[in-house]
Amino acid sequence: MALYLIVNDIHATKRPPSSCTDSYWPDLLNLLYQTVDVAREREVRAVVWAGDVLHHKAPGRTDHGLMMDLIRVIQAYPCPVAIVPGNHDLAHDRLDSIDDTQPLGVLYLAGARRLEGRDEEFPHLYGVPWQQQWSEEGVREALRDYREGEFAQFGGLVVTHAPIYPPGSEPRYPGAEYAPAEWWSGSMEVCGSIAYGHVHEPHGVWRYGTGEGVTFCNFGALSRGSLDEYNLHREVGCALWDHRGGFEFVPLKARPAEEVFRLRRRDEAVTAQRSLADFRAGLSSAKLAVLSTETVMAHVRTLGAGPDVENLAEELLAEQGGGTGGK
Repeated sequence: MALYLIVNDIHATKRPPSSCTDSYWPDLLNLLYQTVDVAREREVRAVVWAGDVLHHKAPGRTDHGLMMDLIRVIQAYPCPVAIVPGNHDLAHDRLDSIDDTQPLGVLYLAGARRLEGRDEEFPHLYGVPWQQQWSEEGVREALRDYREGEFAQFGGLVVTHAPIYPPGSEPRYPGAEYAPAEWWSGSMEVCGSIAYGHVHEPHGVWRYGTGEGVTFCNFGALSRGSLDEYNLHREVGCALWDHRGGFEFVPLKARPAEEVFRLRRRDEAVTAQRSLADFRAGLSSAKLAVLSTETVMAHVRTLGAGPDVENLAEELLAEQGGGTGGK
């Protein structure tokens, strides 16, 4: 049996995101050591970190102590650790930056394997790192060795850091990056499985393509760095993949959301958004002598919506060139 453990989007940082409490990194580190226990108990052949190991792209924002923590975790695993580079691990989306400036390169020097393409030691594994520009041609080229090798006979596990979404759930906002499932299934040309990171919200296990199709899996990020609704309720975990049995979700013991997030800040943000919506609705009917930034801001202050709404309104006005009348 070839059993592999996949961990998505760690986003390691000792400086907690603004919506998180100061225990952000100790909490994450605890979850990582739980994956060490899973690897030992389930006797996995290898562990794969599916990109965005680090939170900050700028090397200067990742300190020595954080890297030592990650190296200790890698050394604690009872098996090899492979890492697929994610966009947060790179400078300007360039893979060559790993050998140049990016802290991820230190983890490779410390013993982690760099999973790009096939791995001779683990014939079931195939890595596709973050691409500088996602395209159908780019995905097809990245999977060339997959469909031309022994994978064509027995299938395998592709681990990637990519903006993949189940059909119908793709992002709709302008300029959103995504790599459609049809690109992947068409480029593999054989049955197989894909575990993908980058999208923090869990998608579970789903299939795409004709016949047996390709099985996709994303059980969500290890990190809970953003105060999104799904992060308040989801179960944090990792994935096991067996070349015969497919994917299995392994829950981890994560702290409850009220201990992870600054929920008061969330409530204030919701209130601010509602106040801003009321302001926008009333703006068209407000009789302002001169629609300059100063005049509009004076009207905002009369609403008593608080500094959050006032600051946001001022930012929006600045983006629009200082209101309809200019400064």
